[in-house]
Parts: sequence; C-alpha cells; structure tokens
Amino acid sequence: MALPEQDASSQQAFKAYMAQVADQVASFLCDDMAARAKSVPEHLRDTADSYLRQPGKCLRPALLQLCCAAAGGDAQAVLPAAAAVEVYHTWTLVHDDIIDHDAFRRGQPTAHISGAALGRRRWRLSEAAAADYGVSLAILAGDLLQGRALSLLASVPARPALALALARRMSDWLTPELLAGEQLDVELSHCSWEEISEESIMTMMRQKTGALLAFCATTGVALAEDCPPQDSPVAQAMGRCAELCGLAFQIQDDLLGLSGEEVSFGKPIGSDIREGKRTMVMRHAMAYCSAAERRLLTGILGHATASADDIAAVREVVTRTGSDVYARKCSERFLAEALQLLESTLRPTPQRELLRSWIMAMVRRNR
Repeated sequence: MALPEQDASSQQAFKAYMAQVADQVASFLCDDMAARAKSVPEHLRDTADSYLRQPGKCLRPALLQLCCAAAGGDAQAVLPAAAAVEVYHTWTLVHDDIIDHDAFRRGQPTAHISGAALGRRRWRLSEAAAADYGVSLAILAGDLLQGRALSLLASVPARPALALALARRMSDWLTPELLAGEQLDVELSHCSWEEISEESIMTMMRQKTGALLAFCATTGVALAEDCPPQDSPVAQAMGRCAELCGLAFQIQDDLLGLSGEEVSFGKPIGSDIREGKRTMVMRHAMAYCSAAERRLLTGILGHATASADDIAAVREVVTRTGSDVYARKCSERFLAEALQLLESTLRPTPQRELLRSWIMAMVRRNR
C-alpha cells in the first residue's frame, strides 16, 4: 500500500517545526544539565549527558507537544514533559547499546565504549578491566537519566493529581512494558528461527518501541484535556495511532540497519546481523530462502566477526526472497492505519497536519 505523497510546503513546514522542537528541547536540557552539574560526580555526569549533547531527531518530544496542541493544549507549557520523554528515550539507548554491544551511536562512541576509553586513559586499566568499568559507568548513567526523566515529568505545570498519575504511568506501565520488550528481544536471539513467530516479533516491537511513542501521545492529550489518559477516548486513540507508528518505525529501522548509510543511521550498518537480531525482515528471509541460502545465513547471523562481504551476502538473500519489500509493505500498512486513525480522531488543524507529516516521516527517513 503506497502512502500519499506530501506537497513541498507541508514538508518544509514540518522540517522547520522539527528544527524548532529540537532547539527548544536542547536549550531546556542544557539548562537542566547546568542546574544539576554540582550534584553528580563528574565522570557519571559527563557520561549521562554525552548522548543529550548529541541529540537525535526529537521525534518523541515533537509527538507529545503536537498531540497536546492538537487536543487544544499549550505545547510550550508542556516542554518539561517533552524533555522528559527525550531523556527517558536516551537512557534506554544507553542500556540498549550495552546489550547490543554497539560501539557507535549518533556518530559518536557509545557510553560504555567512552567509559572504557576513560578507564584506560585515567587509570591505565587493562582492556578487560576498562571494558568492565565502561559498562558499569554506562549502566549508572542510564539509571541517572531514568531518574531525571521522572523528575522532569513531575515538574510539568499540571494539577498535582494529574502530574502524579502521569509519573506513575511512566514508572508503573511504560518502564515494565519497555523492559519486557527488551527482555523478549534478548530471549528471541537465543531461539532458533523455527521457534520464532512473526507475532512474537510484533510483540517485541510493540513493547520496545511502540510503548514509549504511545506514552508520548497519551501524555500530550492528557495534559491538554487535564484528564488521565485512561479516561480520555482521544488519548487512547492517539496512543494506538502512535503505537502503530512505532511498529512501522522499528521495521524501517531494521531495514536501514541492512542497507542504510552508517553516518546518517548513527550506528554501524550490519550490527543487527552481527548481533543475530531476530527481525521481521530476517524471519521472512529465513522462511523463504533456499536450503543453501539458509546455511549461508545461519553461518553469518550472530557472528561478531562477520565481514562486509558477509553482510552483502545477507542483503542479497533478503533481496532475492523479497523480504525487504514484504517488510516495507508491512511498515507502510501500519502507517496507513495510523493516518486513518489520526483523521478520524482529531479535527482538521495545522497541528493535525504536522502530526500527519510526523507520521509520514516515520517511514520516509533516510530512504
């Protein structure tokens, strides 16, 4: 299902809006980092702040603010909540990079790699001891960021009861949901391909990626309506819309991990292959490849030393089986459903049009 194209003016307006959100969130977090500078040990502080100083696209803060504005709220007033979800997302990246053994994020060394370099430089640690130190420092930095996210969310200008409800939703629903997705991701990597269903991969993506996006959307609407998310039909509908976008986003992320550009993607191309990640595209390839190709894939997937030629061989199988086309069609189907839900839930406004552009950007990025 092909998604409708956007006109140039809509694309330009969205690009300008996203740049504005990124600037506002970066400025807010810079002030927050400065205010907390003396309360956290230097090395821990620098590690925690390193990802925030190399900000991503700020898709999650933008989603929260746009949902708030589209539901009649003040997007500027909820900037602390928008910053909170960016910080929350960041701690998950720090820990995810440890689990996935990734060396780069957003074009920079990941937290545990930077920590290891610090250990070698500052204390002349051995390679093994430095690696342990880097992992320990990164875990602590991620924990610090998680606490900071909760603190920022609690500072949003809202009724105390609503602020508490949102903070509890972050700690009692979002965190367990996201961690369940991460754990499922880890467990699937130890299962044979025959044991893995597409449904299990979908569950993992919904929990690991869709849950945070759903939280952003429902929180934005809740702050606009001054109503807990579970009591708002609009919040629930927009949460589902965002969850669908999360599924599409993760599929597109997996595709970019196969054939994107490392500089723009922000992490090594082929890292998911070397890690042996169970993705929708690779499951489809395993199901529809020949016996010889299956032996080839089995010999490459999950091997940290897989060469560039090995990665290229995997891509050839993915292309021959049409697995990339299948995955992309799934992604676009989810986004088409999200667009329908958006238009049936919110009345036409400039903010809804920006949300539409946000949805389109989930699958158009870096293609």
